Amino acid sequence: MNGTQSLMEKTAYFLHDFWEDIGDPRSSQLPLIYGGPWKIMGICFLYWYFVRVIGPSFMKGRQPFDLRAIMLLHNSFLIGVNGCGFLIALWLTDCMQRCWDCGRVDPNTEDFKDKLSIYLGYVYLLTKFFDFGDTIFFVLRKKYNQASFLHVFHHGVMPIAAYVGLKTHPGGYSGFLPVINIFVHAVMYTYYALACAGPEMKKYLWWKKYITQMQMIQFVLVFIHSMNAAFNPNCHWPTVLTILEALHATMFFFMFYSFYRRSYSKSLEANNNLLADKSTPNGIKKDN
Repeated sequence: MNGTQSLMEKTAYFLHDFWEDIGDPRSSQLPLIYGGPWKIMGICFLYWYFVRVIGPSFMKGRQPFDLRAIMLLHNSFLIGVNGCGFLIALWLTDCMQRCWDCGRVDPNTEDFKDKLSIYLGYVYLLTKFFDFGDTIFFVLRKKYNQASFLHVFHHGVMPIAAYVGLKTHPGGYSGFLPVINIFVHAVMYTYYALACAGPEMKKYLWWKKYITQMQMIQFVLVFIHSMNAAFNPNCHWPTVLTILEALHATMFFFMFYSFYRRSYSKSLEANNNLLADKSTPNGIKKDN
């Protein structure tokens, strides 16, 4: 009986009290942050279940929805939130200088920028839920090929990553990834907004592949950031965050790189073949 009771106590401690012990009391006061990451993970699971099970089942036998107006509103909203958030973040982090400060986070600080950084980090976390809308629109429009494993996995993991950073070490060194990420998302949602604004915008959408390149550069910078924490003897950033950030950057870099090669090497090859066809009479290739 004592063994069972001890196991239950340890389980209860891990599910709740452990996260409060390692967490920052300032961020713990925010909705969804108090306790462990289970509420965040539950929302992410519902997202996955809708995208992979409920959504396709609901759309079976139905015509794709025309969601261009809603998508334009959604994308415009996220352009504004990420764009304004990036400008505010630059001010709060002294143009990202604080994001390289390896000092400890003081939960008792009265610094206005430190306090505001926590709320901005919380807004960043909430935007990761709004990002789910991209995949939901794919499903409701029956664009299942666009709801790829990379897309769903990336969106599903980001809220959990945002929770861990905000919970355990809000502000300071933890701000690097969110600041870069909201800039990339502001650019990305600008592309999405133009894409759903109408066919007349197609001529302005030649730069899609550069978004993926920007994302890969983002992961390289994040990896360098994690390595600085790993090899800087004066860095007080938690080791677990260093490891998680390095794994996050490495994993997603190679996943995005694989996507980039599949998507754009084939496109380049097709364009080269088309040019070769046009360079011969009547578009017929010469035999070697």
